[in-house]
Amino acid sequence: MTRYVFFILVVSLGLGCSQPGDSNLDALMNAERNVEAGMSVLETWNVDSVAAVRERVATRFRDLDWLVADSTLTYTVKDGQLIGDWARVKRFLKDGPTRLVTLGEQGALCLTQLNGLMHAIRSGAKEDANGTPMNEAYFSKEAQRELTAAKTWGMAVAETERLLSLGVELEAQTLASIDSLIQTKRAEWAHNIASEN
Repeated sequence: MTRYVFFILVVSLGLGCSQPGDSNLDALMNAERNVEAGMSVLETWNVDSVAAVRERVATRFRDLDWLVADSTLTYTVKDGQLIGDWARVKRFLKDGPTRLVTLGEQGALCLTQLNGLMHAIRSGAKEDANGTPMNEAYFSKEAQRELTAAKTWGMAVAETERLLSLGVELEAQTLASIDSLIQTKRAEWAHNIASEN
């Protein structure tokens, strides 16, 4: 009976022991889940598809730029609103493909950093690669740094998704109209040129 009580006491004491950094594990694991969720969001966006939409926008703007610059052509308020919408699409998708690639790389780095820090805490590491003691203060500081980085990255992912969604949706809604406007203005321009001769 005495041995049994002693065993329970030892197990209880063992479960009650904590290592430096343990208090940060929950927050770090939560950040890891959030980053993984953000990586899943990024995977729903195809870089080549976004680049193709951006190229369609750039192609239309090459036509619009010279058509709008021609003072002989007239535009209605509705035309102006449509061109304004197309300018918004261009702005929304401006650096979309690059941002997707960069955020993917940064997200992978976030996961590596979070996993490395959690592993160091769980394994009871005593010092880092530079020989700095890994105590409670060290782990709290490093955890805060990684949590801030993960949060900032998550906000960038959310904003990128918002802009890309707005751009792709608005491009799809206005593509036929902008093509029609460009075709109409090209015909008007050709007519004006012919009238001058």
